[in-house]
Amino acid sequence: MYIFSRDLKVFAAIGVLVISLFTLIFVFVLRPSFSLADSTPTGPLSGYAWSDTIGWISLNGSTYGLSVATNGDISGYAWSDNVGWISANTSDLSGCPSNPCRAKLNGNNLTGWLKALAGGSAQSGGWDGFISLSGSNPNYGPKFESGSDLTGYAWGSTVVGWVDFSLAVGACTASNVYTCTGSGNNTVRHTAVSSQCETTITDGPVCTSPAFCSAGSAVCLYPPIDFISVGDETGHLNARPRIVQKGLSTTLFWNIDNVTSCTVTGDDGENFPAGCSENTCSAGAGGVPTAAINQQTTFTLVCTGVDGSTLNESVIVNVVPVFQER
Repeated sequence: MYIFSRDLKVFAAIGVLVISLFTLIFVFVLRPSFSLADSTPTGPLSGYAWSDTIGWISLNGSTYGLSVATNGDISGYAWSDNVGWISANTSDLSGCPSNPCRAKLNGNNLTGWLKALAGGSAQSGGWDGFISLSGSNPNYGPKFESGSDLTGYAWGSTVVGWVDFSLAVGACTASNVYTCTGSGNNTVRHTAVSSQCETTITDGPVCTSPAFCSAGSAVCLYPPIDFISVGDETGHLNARPRIVQKGLSTTLFWNIDNVTSCTVTGDDGENFPAGCSENTCSAGAGGVPTAAINQQTTFTLVCTGVDGSTLNESVIVNVVPVFQER
């Protein structure tokens, strides 16, 4: 941890007085516009952080707080009696000293930046207001060490100095989010946030066509059975004509997609080739002719979809009545 020299401490003290005066103007005249609903904390940070130069920083209150989304993005406001509102909102973090600017919970570590909104103005004496949540020279940053307790320090330059987060507490709501990633977005990604604010990301399964990944689903999904229309045919099982003279035949049509198999049978014992290739079963453009029909006959199409569902359709072909004179 850095040790400030006497001159640096004097400079910091003067800086705090200047910033405090500006903060009074900022809070009561230029106070940021955000509604109560927008500022209500949803977690995971509560409690206090401590700076040797500006004192206590409240991480949540009845009308404000720092909120962490399920993807780790941090937003909202903290409050300091000396420097005023401290923002984690992306809109306030543009122009941060180094990218990425967004305040974020990455795994168990807070990263990115916060900004005291009183900084960066003509009255702030050159102080930009930015507070770094992580760094490597020296290595620092608040993190969840165990349970929901935070440890570690943020760095806010000579005005704010080191900010101790050991009195801050996480209060995450456990959640599970499923998104799609990988080549073609065909891999299911599971992002789990525990009540201790620990984020675990697991990839898998990989969805192979015709299966596909859909955000919100923990498993690969399959398209439902579909009917492909061609010309006057809708794709559903059909017979043309449906009324025939005794001893004549009819022609059957079907064109089904997203199926693993189909069977086409008549209740007269006749079986027809289903014309299946890959995930489509079709009678073809010209249809499939039946044998001679001598009585009312029911033809049935049964298919199994790639999603495991079952399709069952039937069509009845009648025989023209024969009238005889008495």
